[in-house]
Amino acid sequence: MSLKSNRGAAVEAVIPQPVIKLAADEAPAAGFMLRPKFQRWESGKYTRWVKTQPCCGCGNPADDPHHIINSGLGLGGIGTKTHDLFVIPLCRRCHDELHRDMSGWEQRNGSQLVLLVQFLNRVLGIGAIVKA
Repeated sequence: MSLKSNRGAAVEAVIPQPVIKLAADEAPAAGFMLRPKFQRWESGKYTRWVKTQPCCGCGNPADDPHHIINSGLGLGGIGTKTHDLFVIPLCRRCHDELHRDMSGWEQRNGSQLVLLVQFLNRVLGIGAIVKA
């Protein structure tokens, strides 16, 4: 793929490879069960990539993929994490502050759920996650 620069010369555009590819199962067996046992979706490749993005709290380089907590939506649970898809990048300071005082952190930085939706919108928009 070539693009024209403002000086008229062709420049090669680098299209990054997606971090992960997702596929949909139109009829998963567990979908027909009355009380299916949920399987946690894990992707070390994705969480490693999330750590390379700017912190959603302060904008500094991130250190950790923070799994959304205490959302009231049943994400995760006591001693468990939610799916690796439901993470936002945080630096160590912001991550520690969020776990120490979630309400205060969210008042200063915004709701984890809103930040997650904004982050996923960016992730999809830049092609880090694509359809399989």
